Amino acid sequence: MAEVERLPPHRVRSLVLLSLSRGLRSFTAGFLNLAFPYLVLEDLHQGVFLLGLFFAGAALTTAGLAWGLGRLGTRVALRETYLIALIPLPIASFLLLDSTNIWVVGIACLLGGFSATGSLAGGGVGGVAQPLQTSILSALVPPQERTHMFSLFAFMNGLLAAVGALVVAFLPFSTIFLLGAGLSLVALLVSVFVEVVPRARKGRPAETSRKVIWKFSATGILNGFSQGLITPFLIPFFVVVYAIPRTEMAPFTTASGLAATFALLLAPLLDRRWGFVPSITYTRGAAAILALLFAFLRYLPISLAIYLLLPALRVMALPTQTSAMVGMLPAADRAEATGTNQAARLGSASGATAFSGWALGNVSLEVPFVGYALAVLSNIYLYVRFFGWTRPVAAEEKLTETPPLD
Repeated sequence: MAEVERLPPHRVRSLVLLSLSRGLRSFTAGFLNLAFPYLVLEDLHQGVFLLGLFFAGAALTTAGLAWGLGRLGTRVALRETYLIALIPLPIASFLLLDSTNIWVVGIACLLGGFSATGSLAGGGVGGVAQPLQTSILSALVPPQERTHMFSLFAFMNGLLAAVGALVVAFLPFSTIFLLGAGLSLVALLVSVFVEVVPRARKGRPAETSRKVIWKFSATGILNGFSQGLITPFLIPFFVVVYAIPRTEMAPFTTASGLAATFALLLAPLLDRRWGFVPSITYTRGAAAILALLFAFLRYLPISLAIYLLLPALRVMALPTQTSAMVGMLPAADRAEATGTNQAARLGSASGATAFSGWALGNVSLEVPFVGYALAVLSNIYLYVRFFGWTRPVAAEEKLTETPPLD
C-alpha cells in the first residue's frame, strides 16, 4: 500500500468519492436484488417464467448499454459517459414505486438492470456503470496495486450489499424502492466530483488491444451464460422448493453475500500464489461441483450451506481477472474492453436466464445447474487456451506505463 499512500491528495479524494458512490449503489443493490423477485412472485402473483423474461431482458439491455457506453467512454469522453451510466438506476427505482403495474415493473427492470447476473459482491444492479468505473479506478492507482484495490472495492461492494439485503426484512416495498431511488441519486451526485484521468482515444483500439478484448469477450460469453443459468434463480429456488418467506430469506442472503465479500479479500493472495488462470480454474471449478450438488441434494440445510459457499467461490478470483484484463491493455482502451466484456457476459446471460426460467417451470429444476457446470468447465478450458497456465506479460511491462502521481 506504500504506492497508494504516496498518491497526491486529489487522487486520494477521488478514490474516496468513487468508493462512496460505488458503496451507495452496492447497498442499494443488496435490497433491490432480493426485493425484486419477491415483488414479482408474491405481491404480483406472477410465475418464474415471467421473472426469467424480466431478468433476461434486463441483462440484454444492460449488455447493449455497457457495450455502447464503453466505446463512447474510450473514444469520446470517459467522465461524461460514466455520469450518464449512473442515471438509469434512480429512474428505475422511482418507477417501482408504482409496483402494482406489471408493465411498469418490467420497464423498471430493464432500465435498472435487475438481471441479478452477479452475486451481491458484484453489485449486480445497475451494472452498466461497472466497466467505466473499473477504467476510472485503474487509472487512479499504480499497476502493482490494482489487484489489491479491486479486491478492496469488491469487498466493500459485497459487505454493503449484504447489509442492504437485511432492509427487505424490515421495510415495505414502497419504502424500499423510495430508499433505492434516493441512495442511487446521491451516488450520482457524489460521482460528479470524481477525478477522471483523460485517456480517451480518438478512434478504434490497436490490433493488439483488439485481440485481448476478443479473448476476454469470448470467455465473458461463457461466463455470462453460466451466471445466467442459475444466479438469478438461487433466491427463487428457495421460494419455489422450500417456500421460505422473504423475512426468513433475508438473513441467509446477507450471510451468502458476506461470505462472497470476505472471499474477495483472498484475491491478492491467489494472484501472488497462482496467477489469474489457475485462480479461476480452482475456485470456479469447485463452484461447478457445488452447483451439481445443489440441484440434486434437496435437503434444506445442505442447500443453504451451498448457497453460502457458491457465490464466494464464483467471485473469489474476480479482482485477479479484472486486474489481468486491464493490465494487458493501455489505459486508453480499458473502458471499451471492460464494456465489451460486460456486454458479452450479460448478452449471453440474458439468453441463459430466459432458458432457465422456462426449464425451471416446464422441464426440470436440475437442467440449469447441469448446464452451469458444463459452461464453467468449458470456460476454464478457454482461459487456459487463450492465456496459458502461467502469468502473461502485462501491457504496462511492455509499455513501461505507470499512472502519473501529480
